[in-house]
Amino acid sequence: MNNRFISKAQRLSQVAAWVGGLILLLTSILIAIEVVLRKVFTVSMGGADEISSYAMAISCSFGFSYALFQKAHIRIDVLYNKCPQVIKYVLDILSLTLLGLYMIVLSYFGFIVFWTSFVKDSTANTPLHTPLWIPQLIWVIGLSGFAISIILILAGTIYSLVKKDFKTAGMLSGVATLKDEIEKETAVSDTLDMAAPGGEK
Repeated sequence: MNNRFISKAQRLSQVAAWVGGLILLLTSILIAIEVVLRKVFTVSMGGADEISSYAMAISCSFGFSYALFQKAHIRIDVLYNKCPQVIKYVLDILSLTLLGLYMIVLSYFGFIVFWTSFVKDSTANTPLHTPLWIPQLIWVIGLSGFAISIILILAGTIYSLVKKDFKTAGMLSGVATLKDEIEKETAVSDTLDMAAPGGEK
């Protein structure tokens, strides 16, 4: 298993996360404008609530992969940290396998929903009459990307274990330790300090 694929997937997930964040930002601006129009001018653009629901679903699916690479998904590690290292590897592989199977099934049925809307030319029962296949397709792309990311990390973990590269296996699929989280927060804090006016160059 070549780590280049994992690195590329991680970079793509970061781009997808930025896109998802941008979508949420634009949606929040749209909602703010809608609120002002309703409050001040008693008029409505219409469709802001509908667009926000699409934006939420799409941004979430686009952020799943990035959260996976950053180990931001919640894992209950009370017993995990007390287990021998071999058991930890087994639990890591098991968790990735179950999550991967779930996402494959979800992506499959998500695709069926998209394809049905596309074939039947379904539109939303709203003033915008949005073709439903458009937001559904983008949503399914995010879900499928998450499923592929899980498979890549799972394959990379198994390959590393076979090669007895335990450090890489732990980095790929292990639970983030307190030390890892402190180092990450410190790096973010240092970056913000340097970017602030008067910060170090």
